[in-house]
Amino acid sequence: MDNNTIINILKKEMAPGLGVTEPAAIALATAKAYETIGGEFKKVEVKTDGGLFKNAFSCGIPGTCEIGNEFAAMLGIVAGDSSLGLEVLKNIEEIHVIKAKEFIDNHKVSFKVKDNTKGLYVEAIVTTNKGYGRILITNSHDNISLIEKNSEIIYEKTKENINNNESIVDSKRITKLTVNEIVNFVNTVDYNSISFLEKAVDMNKKLAIRGLEGSGLGLGKMLNETYKNNNDDYALYGEVLTCAAVDARVSGEALPAMTITGSGNHGIISTLPIVAVVEKNNLGKEKLVRAIALSYLINIYIKEFSGKLSAFCGCAVAAGTGVSAAITYLLGGNCNQIGYAIVNMASNITGMICSGGNLACSLKANTGVKASFLSSKMALENIVVPNRCGIVSNSVEETMKCIGKIAYPGMANTDKEILNIMVENSK
Repeated sequence: MDNNTIINILKKEMAPGLGVTEPAAIALATAKAYETIGGEFKKVEVKTDGGLFKNAFSCGIPGTCEIGNEFAAMLGIVAGDSSLGLEVLKNIEEIHVIKAKEFIDNHKVSFKVKDNTKGLYVEAIVTTNKGYGRILITNSHDNISLIEKNSEIIYEKTKENINNNESIVDSKRITKLTVNEIVNFVNTVDYNSISFLEKAVDMNKKLAIRGLEGSGLGLGKMLNETYKNNNDDYALYGEVLTCAAVDARVSGEALPAMTITGSGNHGIISTLPIVAVVEKNNLGKEKLVRAIALSYLINIYIKEFSGKLSAFCGCAVAAGTGVSAAITYLLGGNCNQIGYAIVNMASNITGMICSGGNLACSLKANTGVKASFLSSKMALENIVVPNRCGIVSNSVEETMKCIGKIAYPGMANTDKEILNIMVENSK
């Protein structure tokens, strides 16, 4: 596979997102549906897959003190700008929140979970005095696949028009590579062609700085008090930065995250522990960017098998595995040792449940980061969980596929039960 293909996969899977990406996807759908039809708003009906509904259920909406699916849907209509993509709610003001509350109180929004969907799914139907606008978002958080206005299909993404569009990038192709080939790309690719990855550092570190003020659960701020007395500990520094950024993001701070595979938390965990290692070891900007490329590519690889949304915590498991590989790379590990880190991660926290985007995400992020440093340290000492122990397969690549299989189909029923519990607890 040529380097440009891999670079395009990185570019495709990386994008700024304001707040948790699941409510952003809902708001994007409703905003676009309303823009399509215009007129005096009457009601909105939204259907999503279970995973997206779960992830948006309890997380904060940026620029507000509100949470959840209904507010995301209504704010998309009263203040959303679909041209901003996953930053659709960038321009929210207090008057918009008040208006959204009025519509919700008057039962103008309804939600359903659509069963038997494959992959990410959002359907929004906005009804006004001019008729209705209908939007489908499928497969990824900002992929609008259908625009309908009063029974007329304005746009539909089909296999034919995808095939005729040379800009379409298939991320699945990354799974054709071995870990050794990915590492070789990271080592040899022209630095200037991947320097765009540095944007993720600036964006996600700003979130961490905000989180250190005490956002969300406050875990990042708490860990920072310990770190102040031990500021040579780059692993703890990685935990501080990561947890603070996640605290800020899930609580609805009005700062964007650089997402990877459609998730800001994935982007944070895939990036900030690397920043910690590089800063504390004075490894330089180029090494930083190359390590981020490795982290992102391993994360993308695993997510191609587990799906964008899953019953397990992809932030800790997939992003944590990618960052463990990158930490090993930064600390001088060879290809075999990078593989060992991946295998050790697979043997450790695979299966940790995702209970949606909420304040507890920083706890899971901390678990993922701790595991990533431990797995890397073991790997650098040539300690690795051997083949046929649990889900460890005969190769690193097969083991990553097994991680994905645990999510789907393995935990499909688990996901439904998690959602049932969350809905029941909200009553």
